[in-house]
Amino acid sequence: MKSILPLAAVFLAVVHQGGCAVLRPRAENFKLFAYSGEDMVGLNVFASDGLVYAGDSSSLDKSSISNLTISTDDARDSTWHVTVDSSNGSSTGYWTIQASDSGLETVSVSTSQDSGTTTGFGLYGAWAYHISSSGDIEMNYRATPTETDGLYLIKWDPTSTTDDSATAVQLRTQSPVPVTKDKN
Repeated sequence: MKSILPLAAVFLAVVHQGGCAVLRPRAENFKLFAYSGEDMVGLNVFASDGLVYAGDSSSLDKSSISNLTISTDDARDSTWHVTVDSSNGSSTGYWTIQASDSGLETVSVSTSQDSGTTTGFGLYGAWAYHISSSGDIEMNYRATPTETDGLYLIKWDPTSTTDDSATAVQLRTQSPVPVTKDKN
């Protein structure tokens, strides 16, 4: 009687290899929304002139406003590739934290990976984070008010300290759920 072990081993190897292909991380396109208390409940995150904002873009020059779609090469890639869609067409860049000698750092979309921190970004569920050089998960995004009500410039606080001009903000992939009133 012939043993079925060699045949079973081949079958398991094929199933295992096929399963790996299915389970391989893949790139997901996502958008970000800003949340902080009752004032910021799912504000749209967008770019204008390379800087990242959250809120109502209606007061800005329409030609400079860009919707952002973020992706990664795979789930283990910590570089966020940004597709910028505006009235001037589409372009690509990198989610970037621009270093600063004092205080908060600027979050921007840059065309060069050499222009600041472009790696270490990820999602914990729907929450955006950055991994520090020591390996800690940080969620130090801040929203600084602009001269326009309801419009905030997104910044990064490298020290996680409190800045009176900035509000701690969570960037999430989950869009706000529209509230509808019952017609009855």
